[in-house]
Amino acid sequence: MTVKASSQLPSSPAEPAVMGTKYTVDAVDKAMAVLMTVAREPDLGLSEIARRSGELKARTFRLLRTLEARGMVVCRESDRTYRLGYNALALGGLARRQVELFQRARPVLIRLGREVVETIQLRVRDGDHTMCIASWEPSRENKVSAQIGCHRPIHAGSGKLFLAHCDAEFQDRLLSEPLRRLTERTTVDPNDLRRQLRTIIDQGYAVTYGEVEVGYVSVCAPVFGADGQMAAAINLAAPDSRMQAEDLNRAIPLVKAAARTLSILLGWTKMAGKRSHSQPVVSPSTNGLPR
Repeated sequence: MTVKASSQLPSSPAEPAVMGTKYTVDAVDKAMAVLMTVAREPDLGLSEIARRSGELKARTFRLLRTLEARGMVVCRESDRTYRLGYNALALGGLARRQVELFQRARPVLIRLGREVVETIQLRVRDGDHTMCIASWEPSRENKVSAQIGCHRPIHAGSGKLFLAHCDAEFQDRLLSEPLRRLTERTTVDPNDLRRQLRTIIDQGYAVTYGEVEVGYVSVCAPVFGADGQMAAAINLAAPDSRMQAEDLNRAIPLVKAAARTLSILLGWTKMAGKRSHSQPVVSPSTNGLPR
């Protein structure tokens, strides 16, 4: 039996694959051509950018003004030439961080997966959701199946780890809205959820039980970047039949250690706080499940 990590798939099987130019937007395509021209050769004027990008001068001007309004390019008033704006530089930095995150995470996920012989995911925040961007799965038949691109609500399951590390303004906004109940174990009461978030911060990891789909347990720990902010989460997902108290007490420090290793690889050097080193203890009398 294979337990799906989430019923929210990245796309429907009935949807056609995006191929060629059938589903592209011409204006966006032209804007990207102009942006790449500026990126490759800064300090060109309007006429030269139009010539090199193969666009009419009038349209190039409108595209540049749009990109300028979004902070992707800036126009130097002295000679009316263009170069990349701060938002473009920020975008490049984010892209480098995501590529670096994936490359550095892969061996960490594999090593952890082989230790615990359970499905391991690397998840990142995507607005009010989290998304799986990398995974490792064991060869055993009874396992959780992770799908790259799979989204989950940030208030349920491993998403609560991200929510716990969000700023108060975001938490207040999210918790002021009705929360979707995915299973009978999904916490939708704002006060209960706030208490759980405080516990997650205090202990430095999160353990959840069937909050997204019934039948599996999630153990996740935060990954921090060089800026000290949470960049991702390493998540272990397993059928609840294999995650009793003893199994959890073994898995939790391994997941935390893997997350710390990846954090260091990403340039994180600060101590996350003494709370991240607390030892997990799950009472055998509860079989690792909440009362």
